[in-house]
Amino acid sequence: MKNLQRIAITTIISFLLIACFGDKNTVIGQEFGDTSFINKDFTGNKVAFSALPKNMCTYISETNVMKHYPDAKKMLVDDGLTFQSKSCRFLVYMDDQEYNYLSGSIFAAEDVLAEGEKWEETWELKKMTSKSSEYITGLGKTAIWIGKKRELLIKMEGYTITIMVPGSTFKNEEVAKNRDYKKIGIAIAKSTGLF
Repeated sequence: MKNLQRIAITTIISFLLIACFGDKNTVIGQEFGDTSFINKDFTGNKVAFSALPKNMCTYISETNVMKHYPDAKKMLVDDGLTFQSKSCRFLVYMDDQEYNYLSGSIFAAEDVLAEGEKWEETWELKKMTSKSSEYITGLGKTAIWIGKKRELLIKMEGYTITIMVPGSTFKNEEVAKNRDYKKIGIAIAKSTGLF
């Protein structure tokens, strides 16, 4: 019985901490129907989802990434042998130590919406559920930056591109550098040639 009480108390405390300090936002009381986030200049995909390779590293330029990390020593990309989906993991090494790197990625996922569901409502909800999110203009049909995750979501016709910007919220040395991850994410996205 004591173990059950400890588990219950630990669960409640964990839930409260996540609710207080996490990035989740409530959508209760928020108004829906704003479509100002839609990119009116979007004319279509430059690359169809079916034409994207499993190894998305072809869209990541070491030169373009490294100019945002002038203190880094090198960048390595996944060798492509582990790709089960259309993705790429890239590592920005801060020195010559094997495990001192910042991890980033790019991932393409085909949209699967329920019949009759409008993508605009789905993306409006995505934006509302994160406290640190904001719309980004000029990328795809729409784009959302989620600051807490260092994540840029870009809606294309029929698929979504997700870019995870290399960084860390736990390494004190990296946090002290106060990098503008949003600016880096947008620059990486634009350098891919997909938008």
